Amino acid sequence: LAPSAVKERAIALGVPVVQPVLLNGDAAGPLLHDLRPDALVWAAYGNLIPRRLIDAVDGRAVNVHASLLPRWRGASPIAHAILSGDRQAGVTLMQGTASLDRGPIIASAATDIRSGETAGELTARLALLGGELLEHELAGFLGGQTVPTAQDEAAATWAPKIATLDGEVRFAEPAEALERRIRAMTPEPGAWTRFRGQRLAIEHATLTGGRGVQHGTLELRDGVPHVAAGAGWLRLDVVKPAGKRAMAGSEWARGLRDLGPESRLPS
Repeated sequence: LAPSAVKERAIALGVPVVQPVLLNGDAAGPLLHDLRPDALVWAAYGNLIPRRLIDAVDGRAVNVHASLLPRWRGASPIAHAILSGDRQAGVTLMQGTASLDRGPIIASAATDIRSGETAGELTARLALLGGELLEHELAGFLGGQTVPTAQDEAAATWAPKIATLDGEVRFAEPAEALERRIRAMTPEPGAWTRFRGQRLAIEHATLTGGRGVQHGTLELRDGVPHVAAGAGWLRLDVVKPAGKRAMAGSEWARGLRDLGPESRLPS
């Protein structure tokens, strides 16, 4: 894997780089203590930070989290914001604690979720927003000018880790919800269904209308595949058949044989 932008910059500046697998390992703790850090900053770290490390910097610890806390604590805040139809997403700087995403809030910044925006696209925007917020607010927190405020526990919601099964497109659901699911699962772990026993990934779909038929009905309109949902229809704009590259839905449809009026997804 290519090194992260943070690692590349650190190397360019001559800053020591260590990459322990887990911060709570036997070797990682003493190693970080020996570096005598002035502060700790982390983002998108999938494990709890040991309390001894936070104590070692006297609480001068900052967690950059990709949601407007206390909404969407947990591992997959961006996907859950899209899944739930939130109008806004954002980034929160919180004082790092040994508990998951419960630290007092230092600052936050919001942004509208754009029409058709995927989780991958929103992640890229929030990464930039988080960097800007950290650059602007970190010095004030470390200098004591910014006093963090406690989160409202009553308003907290959770965003558990997204799994492959979460990407399954169930056409009994309304098309609007399915369009959000496809965006929330793109690029990982991916939205999918099955056609003739083979996995079919759906990388982009558009809401549309149509006649009332049984959900899952697959039909072509001007050569483009459309699928009936529990309410409304989805146009399959980009798909990826098993073992093949991603392609326009119309290209996929041209390669099908015997696509009759009884064709369905899944099948």
